[in-house]
Amino acid sequence: MILRTGIIALLVTLCLSGCSATKPVIWKARDVSFSHFRSFEIHPVANATDKIVKNDVMTFLTVFLKEQFQVHNLQLADSRLNKSEVLIVQSDILVYEAHKLVNTSQSFINTTGAARKAQCSLRTRLVDKSTNNLVAVILTVNEVAIGTIGYETHEWILKESAAAVAKEVARIIQDNAVR
Repeated sequence: MILRTGIIALLVTLCLSGCSATKPVIWKARDVSFSHFRSFEIHPVANATDKIVKNDVMTFLTVFLKEQFQVHNLQLADSRLNKSEVLIVQSDILVYEAHKLVNTSQSFINTTGAARKAQCSLRTRLVDKSTNNLVAVILTVNEVAIGTIGYETHEWILKESAAAVAKEVARIIQDNAVR
């Protein structure tokens, strides 16, 4: 009986929370070698949602991007470095919202009976600092559907979005170094 109750509790927990991330969409300039870029200058994240988003969201996302770049061994820019070794990281929030889900096949129900979802979509442009040319664009989408959406959910989705960007930048640099 206790095992059965435990299994039911686990299944209910799994049904009440879930997350999803689509594979990032990446465009890279064909004529650019990324092997000489040694560091990254992360600009403050901008709001491109056409909606009011608290400044704290952009500030936190900028901080999380810097943290995740360091986690992925991507050096942050130093003023002493040569401009030709620096990529500028410009990110825009395209979608940032928490809303009710309507007519979904998923059953993520909160205590009021309304399904909820939080979503964060980012567009990140990598710009060669020495030429001011766009060399790559990364589009990421992260979402979480859960019973209740609180501070932890918003922090989690921002951290996951920053991690997705840093992971793809690291992959671009590493893939180019292998060639």
